[in-house]
Amino acid sequence: MPLENLQHYLDKLESLIDLEHVQCTEELQRRAFAFEPVDHVPTILHYPISADEWPDYGFLDIFDDPGKMLLHELRDVYAGARIKDDRLFGLRANYGTGIVASMFGCRTVTFEDSLPIGLAVEPNQLARILDEGVPDLRAGLAGRALDTAAYYRESLRPYPKLSQVVGSQMLDIQGPFDNASIIWGSDIYLAFFDDPDRLRRLLQIVTDTIQQLVKLHRQVDGCPPTEHSGAWHYLGGLCVRNDSSINLSGAQYEEFVKPLDTQLIADLGGWIHFCGNARQWWPRMLDIPGLKGINPYQGEFYDLYSMFERCEAARVAIVQWTTPVDARCRERVRTGFSRIYWARDYEAALRAKDRLYATSHADE
Repeated sequence: MPLENLQHYLDKLESLIDLEHVQCTEELQRRAFAFEPVDHVPTILHYPISADEWPDYGFLDIFDDPGKMLLHELRDVYAGARIKDDRLFGLRANYGTGIVASMFGCRTVTFEDSLPIGLAVEPNQLARILDEGVPDLRAGLAGRALDTAAYYRESLRPYPKLSQVVGSQMLDIQGPFDNASIIWGSDIYLAFFDDPDRLRRLLQIVTDTIQQLVKLHRQVDGCPPTEHSGAWHYLGGLCVRNDSSINLSGAQYEEFVKPLDTQLIADLGGWIHFCGNARQWWPRMLDIPGLKGINPYQGEFYDLYSMFERCEAARVAIVQWTTPVDARCRERVRTGFSRIYWARDYEAALRAKDRLYATSHADE
């Protein structure tokens, strides 16, 4: 992308940043995730942004162009700065869900309208992975992601407000089992019964790799290793993803996956994301040392009221809840919670913001 175009948008965003509002948002999130009283639950108001306002690139566009990737990441910052909702800001080297898996030789496939993914290795490669252990920390996509993170910091350096408030979001490290399931493929589910020792070996290698990569990332970007950055702060250094783990029983999660989640989160702090229905094991996570939050991204699978009761008792916040909050829960859930609210346009988002300030929730 021509440098002057990038500078134009960076200048535009620099003029829009309200440092006082960002400071208030930081305090709001700190209090909410510590279960302290707040006047409203932290809420991101998503609304459409036209390409006339900010460039809109697809994933094929950004994969090989860090300048376009920077503008793609800043699109969300622009939306938040414009409406002054409760999001904080971070830029992620956005190379998809297969970054860690690519370090072990998994091939990456890119798409126009969704994030790149990794494909399983051949069986003979899996044997090599188990023998060799932690790979070169710049192997696969990791080196490119680290270079992109460094490029982001350098690009923002001339802008006093942007360099101050736009953090360096940790790349998508997935989680121990999610990465192992990419590397091994669907046969990994048979390994719980047929090859548990090799499964444990792979999970441990992947976990050690994540731990070392995260710390290298923070050396590159100069940010604290115990803060993930991005929309939500004060939740620790990692977002560990357990999407593939929804296929496991509670006992399987407890025996095979939880010890590795614990290794990561006890070291750096963090929160755990899961799509789908994890009713069989999500309560088992609540005693992980250093766990600050859980992110059940598909709230339709859960009863928010009872989930919040358990999370409040454990002092583990529920982060970026995505489904409507009914009147009973709006009365009960006043802190220890954050929300993503989708509005059809900017004006609808402003009305939701008014409700949020008036009632503590954006929902009608």
